[in-house]
Amino acid sequence: MKKEHLRMQMLLAALFFVLLSPILYSQTSIFTSQVPANSGNDSDYELGLKFSSTTTARISHVRFYKMPGESSSHTATLWTGGGAVIATASFIGETASGWQYASFASPILISANTTYVVSVNVASVYAIEQHQLDNPITNGFLTALAGGGVFNETVGLFPTQSYNNSNYFVDVVANELNSIFTTQFPVGQFNDGPYEMGVKFTASQAAKVKMFSYYRTAGETGSHTGNLWSSTGTLLASAAFVNETTSDWQYAELSSNVYIIPGNTYVVTVNSNSEYGAGGAQSLGSSVTNGILSTVADNNNGVYGSPGVFPTSSFNNNNYFRDILVEPLTTPAMPALVSPADNAGGTSIELELNWSAVSGATYSLQVATDIAFSNLIVNATDLATNSYNLTNLSNGIAYYWRVSAEQEILSSGFSTPFTFTTIAYSQVLLSWPIGGVSIYMSPASFSWYVPSGGTGWKYDLLYSTDVNMTSPAVISNINSVPYSLNGLLPGTTYFWKIRLKTSSGVVVSYSDQESFISFGQAFTPVLSSPINDDTINTLSPTLYWYLNDASTGLTYDLEIRQGTPAALTGTATVTNISTQYYTVAGLQQGTQYSWQVRSKSGSNYSAWSDAETFNTVATPGPVVPIPSWPVGNAIVYTTSPSLNWYLGTAGTGLVFEVEYVEGLVTAFTGTPNILNINSLSTNLSNLIPGSNYKWRVRSFDGATYSAWSTTAIFSIIGSVSNAPVIPFPSWPVGGATVYSNSVQLNWYLGASGNGLTYEVELRTGSLNGTPTILGISALNTTVNALTPSTTYFWRVRSTNGITTSCWSATESFQTIGTTATVTVPVLSWPIGGATVYTNSPMLSWFLNSSSVGITFELKYSTNSNMTGATTISNLATNQITLSGLNSGTTYYWQVRSFDGTVYSAFSAAESFVTFAGNSLLVVPVAASPAEGISIESSSAMLSWFLPTAGEAAKYELQYSKNSEMQNATNLEMNSNRKLINGLENGKTYYWRVRSINENGEASAYSSIEKFTPTSNITGVAEQKEIPTEFKLEQNFPNPFNPTTTLSFSIPVEGFYNLDIFNILGEKVASLQNGFLNPGVFKSTFDAKNLSSGVYFYKLYGNNVNLVRKMMLIK
Repeated sequence: MKKEHLRMQMLLAALFFVLLSPILYSQTSIFTSQVPANSGNDSDYELGLKFSSTTTARISHVRFYKMPGESSSHTATLWTGGGAVIATASFIGETASGWQYASFASPILISANTTYVVSVNVASVYAIEQHQLDNPITNGFLTALAGGGVFNETVGLFPTQSYNNSNYFVDVVANELNSIFTTQFPVGQFNDGPYEMGVKFTASQAAKVKMFSYYRTAGETGSHTGNLWSSTGTLLASAAFVNETTSDWQYAELSSNVYIIPGNTYVVTVNSNSEYGAGGAQSLGSSVTNGILSTVADNNNGVYGSPGVFPTSSFNNNNYFRDILVEPLTTPAMPALVSPADNAGGTSIELELNWSAVSGATYSLQVATDIAFSNLIVNATDLATNSYNLTNLSNGIAYYWRVSAEQEILSSGFSTPFTFTTIAYSQVLLSWPIGGVSIYMSPASFSWYVPSGGTGWKYDLLYSTDVNMTSPAVISNINSVPYSLNGLLPGTTYFWKIRLKTSSGVVVSYSDQESFISFGQAFTPVLSSPINDDTINTLSPTLYWYLNDASTGLTYDLEIRQGTPAALTGTATVTNISTQYYTVAGLQQGTQYSWQVRSKSGSNYSAWSDAETFNTVATPGPVVPIPSWPVGNAIVYTTSPSLNWYLGTAGTGLVFEVEYVEGLVTAFTGTPNILNINSLSTNLSNLIPGSNYKWRVRSFDGATYSAWSTTAIFSIIGSVSNAPVIPFPSWPVGGATVYSNSVQLNWYLGASGNGLTYEVELRTGSLNGTPTILGISALNTTVNALTPSTTYFWRVRSTNGITTSCWSATESFQTIGTTATVTVPVLSWPIGGATVYTNSPMLSWFLNSSSVGITFELKYSTNSNMTGATTISNLATNQITLSGLNSGTTYYWQVRSFDGTVYSAFSAAESFVTFAGNSLLVVPVAASPAEGISIESSSAMLSWFLPTAGEAAKYELQYSKNSEMQNATNLEMNSNRKLINGLENGKTYYWRVRSINENGEASAYSSIEKFTPTSNITGVAEQKEIPTEFKLEQNFPNPFNPTTTLSFSIPVEGFYNLDIFNILGEKVASLQNGFLNPGVFKSTFDAKNLSSGVYFYKLYGNNVNLVRKMMLIK
């Protein structure tokens, strides 16, 4: 019987095989590294190769060459020569092209000198080299048969067709196995057992035992075990036979590695139970040799004995057909040492040893301080790569090293040693931070020095939270000292050291290890406001706290509950607060609350602060607010207006909600846009130029809402100019304290501006006019890495890419530091334009820091710019009662702190208005235009409002081109707005207003506001008649170069635009955008920056849309 049935037996035994290494050093393929030059793409196929092996072998992989453009998934199939499927495997993780590999679940055993077929499916593009298999191709024990390139036009079917002896580059990967018996078979059967039966053998070279085998005759029964013994009877390995067939060769796979040594005698045995096969007498009388295996001719071979016992008896040197399959091993090549080169000097104390790779080998490395290798510092084995990193070498020492390669049990022996000498020692000393010190700045600054001096040093900073610094973070190749490091975990102990290197990267030495605690510990907060069971005048208070120690990067947890501190549970009601204040909404009126705060740094919490209590004011119930500005279709010259209202009766403690919509016909939804407003005003932003808005407001006492107020209407002045507009800083301002090492600077525009970007100048000292941050496209920018305990000054300007606006007013803020002195106070009451019902109000404020040893200075004024202010100094407490204030008057106030040496900045100004009382006289607030804005019109609609309940029979308006209001124009009117025409282009106008009651008594004047008209539209002098129709005259001259005059007539007042467009319909200029009274107007158009061509000018607005054409010729 032939051994070609082995493959089927091994498939049955697959579940018991041990998974082999995917690609071993001794494995062989047929086509090695060959690459096809040609391809085909005519259809999909099953492509294959007929092949054979000169020895028993095991196939672990199938491979094929994938051509560029081939897609789909691929499956490998191994067939018998007759077309029976032996095994399949899928290709996984394919690349776009090149050799692809599929791995069998278990290696497949093939017989010697037997034809097999391996195939792979292709979908579109395949490799083909015609006539390449006109002759066999052999590599080692594997052979591709002549004409062996086969295909089938149906994917998945056995390929039998061939074409021009083509090679389709389908291949196998296998390793050869050596057995003793190849062509021998039993000549008789015997049943006198049972026995342990075997054969003595030797090997001419080292080998790994893979399988036991025996020939089973048809009458044999029972289970079988193969054993390998030494010549003296020591059992070396055993393996059970499973899934045996009724006859033929049977195989048992070893589960662990067993090796045989050349020259030693071994015995392989398998038990027989009822029948066994045997060769003829003296069939082992002479040595039988196959490859590296030979039977022993000692006239006592073909041994037998009791089952399971080492056999020693022999009868006529008979062969009982017990066999072994081994994988021959070869001695690996000796590695060649590469780097560092032999006799290298000045080497790093940390270096990589490199040597040549030996395929499939592991390595042993020895490093010593003597040539005899008796003083080893490294004795490493089983190294998988051909390199090794040395660390902690001593300076100025000669080291010797050598390497050997090992494969299985064989070794190349050690290479000839190389030697190198490490660089001389230079010391590096750490200077800061050391000794576990806590640092109070972020980023952390590191300093060190090299006592011996020298130039060209490089440094690596190693740091870790692990005292053993097992896997430290590394900042490499630092060139200068000190070094600043961001991103440390706050409040954490760090360990650090410095690695000293030469300019070429040679490691010279390490410093000692030091430690520090990073900035940002989780300190226990101190509550600052509201405290001491105070009564607060709002249902949405802002709670403040501070730290007595400097820290950064903290977040805070807040717990607030109704009742005394006993109600606090230690469970936060608000978490992850990034500031040292928090506004609480929805409190109940007339209720006591208790609260506490803790800080959090990373995963660490501080203790909870001491608890504090406060009471909310008892409100009289919701009151319907009265809108005061902008109302009555007022014209607003800013896209960020302030909405203002007042209460007709006392309403301390109420909060407010506002709803606003764009468009007069747009319906209110009943859902407010802005909630929890604590003052009598709120700011809008980013409104649309030229649009109408309506708004309303209601109050809330914590339980009940008032009805909505009457609807107020206003419009935003249109603007199409992208001329730079001076921004207004909004936060942080007034010396405000910033409680982190980063801050967002915010500003707004008093007028709309299109296509503008912004530049910021931020410094700790004097500002010099050079921006430090450029190209900002939003109305804010974030600044990082601020220094603690530092005052910063900043300002902002806009640019259209050609020109820039003037700088804004300079503002300041300070960062929290290691001490809590000269902190800017926080104003608490009265604020937000609140109405106070006394002329002797109590003003209160607090410090969000320790106030020990601190006094205060307060100033107040009826002018928003604080001119003419009254100043009160040396205030020892955080409150004061003013007296003698005027009724119906708006007051502005601010406070700063003083520690006996240094003043803080003044707080941002707040305002309140005194109740008008029986006189009902109220000082108006000049609303718009204000704050020095530019308006693109020769007319301006001036508007104002009363900040509290009062009556005004009329108003007296003054405007002047002089800030001292000299030579002012005085006008009286009954409404709270007035259109002023004929303003001079580019001139700054100043204005103020006062109210007059029925008795002719006048209030004080409002604060002075200012604006600048920039229009080039002029009215025609001595116009005797009001036009009866709209007209847009032909420009004169036409054609023109480069200026021309445009005339138009307006019969009714309203908003109008006069714009210039090019032939593509793109707007290139705007000559008018604003309110005009009836009249005839002229405008001069200067086209010096435009190219020759046809242009159109268009008048549109209040029920008019007229267009004319003009020609520019240069």
